[in-house]
Amino acid sequence: MLKRNLTAVALVAVALLFILYLRTLYVELADILFYVFMAFGAFEMVRVGKKCEYQAFVLPLVVFAVAVYPLFYFFNAAGILFAAMLAVLTALATLLFNRASRTLNDLLFTVLILFYPMILCTSFFVINHSSAGLLGIFFVLFVTLLSDAFALFAGMLFGKKKLMEDVSPKKTVAGAVGAYVGGLVGATAVLLLFDVFGVFKNFGNVGIIRLFEEYYVSIPVYFALAILCTTAAIIGDLAASLLKRKTGVKDFGKIFPGHGGVMDRLDSLLFVAPIVALFLTVYMGVAA
Repeated sequence: MLKRNLTAVALVAVALLFILYLRTLYVELADILFYVFMAFGAFEMVRVGKKCEYQAFVLPLVVFAVAVYPLFYFFNAAGILFAAMLAVLTALATLLFNRASRTLNDLLFTVLILFYPMILCTSFFVINHSSAGLLGIFFVLFVTLLSDAFALFAGMLFGKKKLMEDVSPKKTVAGAVGAYVGGLVGATAVLLLFDVFGVFKNFGNVGIIRLFEEYYVSIPVYFALAILCTTAAIIGDLAASLLKRKTGVKDFGKIFPGHGGVMDRLDSLLFVAPIVALFLTVYMGVAA
């Protein structure tokens, strides 16, 4: 437990370094953190696939990793689509020229890695570069982390009825209820930090700190988004558990003592970030 807690403190410290310091100097510096997560997550998925005799094509994943950020920088979200197209074309060409030794399952597993975690990770780029970038990052982190924390404690204290025992024996209905409470607490914290008190208004590159002028609009929007994101977080956690069960591994990796690998930390975040990215994209389009 001590090792797990120390690792958690170190991860939070690194995240705050990038988000609250380096990002204030230059927005793109925060992208380094998200890019590293994407690369390590893909590596872990390739390694896990080998245990199930899925030989992922490395070249298409490298093509996406190399192309996605320059294309995103110049073409915004459309650049992510262009990079995905290049990666899929490369994957099909790889299967064509290695048809004697590679299978369709290898191709499909490669495409899975391309989406999970790589394309989903690029949602953080979209959030970071939006006009409400800092607010969006905090919303993803607060809602996801607090929903996970409340789910853990609620499950330990009140968990009896299993949520999906065949997928994750430790997940309980009480834990799911706790997750929704934690998600709402996280949304409330972001609402107070940004819309109410404007804590970060003097930070560099903070962007929009208040989504709505009227609290009777912001409160239901924040809470509705929190409910949606918490649902996504629960599904993301369960989906990761299912993948680990299907591939026969306890953790995706061992890079974080007591926490497993990058994918073990990203499981919920990968499902929450696209929702927040979509919300901010729609919000900016309407606000503009």
